[in-house]
Amino acid sequence: MEKIGRNDTCPCGSGKKYKKCCLDDPQKPSQVESSYTDDLTVFIELSNSINDLLEKSNFKKARAICRQLLNEYPKQIEGISRFAQVYEAMEERVKAAEYYRKSAEFAATNEGFDQEAVDMYIEDAERMESEG
Repeated sequence: MEKIGRNDTCPCGSGKKYKKCCLDDPQKPSQVESSYTDDLTVFIELSNSINDLLEKSNFKKARAICRQLLNEYPKQIEGISRFAQVYEAMEERVKAAEYYRKSAEFAATNEGFDQEAVDMYIEDAERMESEG
């Protein structure tokens, strides 16, 4: 997860920007940190649960969690890249390639990814296309 930005919505749930809420409030840092940690835990559990669902061939639930990741964590790549994995497991290679390409585009246009990550997603897309 990324660091809370000054202009992000405050994780304490107030609906205010972080800079106008908990950033300078000495009484709230633990609450903000706890909220951020709880959110990170939920995010990781959601993302990791997809592996178990794929092992059980529960593709419907896996896709639902991918949608949840996309909706609740749009600044993270997991919703997109996990969709690619789900479609690959379903042997829907065209859809898997589409989501691997979306993952490559996300990685190329967001901080925290190197060219190697972009290339990996492109290679996965090409592999799906060649197998399709």
